[in-house]
Amino acid sequence: MAKIRGIMGLTKRNMLVYLNNKGSIFFSMLTPIIILILYILFLKNSFLYSLENAASDLGNLVSSKDMDQFVNGLMLAGIISSALITIPYNALQTIVRDREERVYYDMMATPVKRAEIILSYFIAAVVTAFLQTLVVLAGGLIVLFANGDLYITALDIIRLIGVIFLGTVSATALFTLIMMFFKKMGTCSAFMGIISAVSGFVVGAYLPLSEFNKTIQNVCNLVPATGVTILIRNYLIGGVLQHMDESIGGLDNGAFAEAMRSVFTFNSKVGSSVWTLNQTCIYIIMVTVALVAAIRIIYPRVYNKV
Repeated sequence: MAKIRGIMGLTKRNMLVYLNNKGSIFFSMLTPIIILILYILFLKNSFLYSLENAASDLGNLVSSKDMDQFVNGLMLAGIISSALITIPYNALQTIVRDREERVYYDMMATPVKRAEIILSYFIAAVVTAFLQTLVVLAGGLIVLFANGDLYITALDIIRLIGVIFLGTVSATALFTLIMMFFKKMGTCSAFMGIISAVSGFVVGAYLPLSEFNKTIQNVCNLVPATGVTILIRNYLIGGVLQHMDESIGGLDNGAFAEAMRSVFTFNSKVGSSVWTLNQTCIYIIMVTVALVAAIRIIYPRVYNKV
């Protein structure tokens, strides 16, 4: 019980450090905000243009309302996916800040072990990022439902929540491992700039991954965040795409829906292999477990040198 109280106490402290830093919260949402602004300015029109071109031979079989909802859903998927990258990263900056300000030595003076210290950072980042991203999801769904029907079921929403949790854990595991090698907040902030710039492309928020060459697509599809985005995309707007396909009534033998799944990456593709959603989920879990194992091994060795 004493060990659990110690971990929970440190976890609460780490959560409060992040939540009391309004700057960290703002910067954790900066990339999603940028994606939203770009979407309003030109990304929506760009995606809609591609969609309308693909449906041009189908006459009025695919409604403009469904296409609008499909594109709005793409935007929300990109915002959620980028938030699952930037929020855990900012929450985990407490590790570097404590190291730089030598707060770590105060923790080491307590009976709490090194493994328990890193676990408290990990849990704090997962909880704060998960709850913050759920708020983003809820707000996005409210806006989309106000705009029209998403053809989404209660099971899809439960799956979305599960995928968000999986994405939070996988991103937190990756960034916890990275944070262990930063000694200064300056380096940490500089790396955050790179993460912010790259994340929108990795999750396909700015451009569909299909627009890049095969090598880049293969690399991106091996990144857990991309797999998480694919899962979110399927559960969030898969219903809209299915409804559009049903509206066509089989006149194109499913060619339109298949083209949309390919263009907007509804399945992970590595080389010539196309993964099912279950395979993508299993891959993310395997990578996450490997990252957690690496943290458990590396953290005591790195921080023995502090």
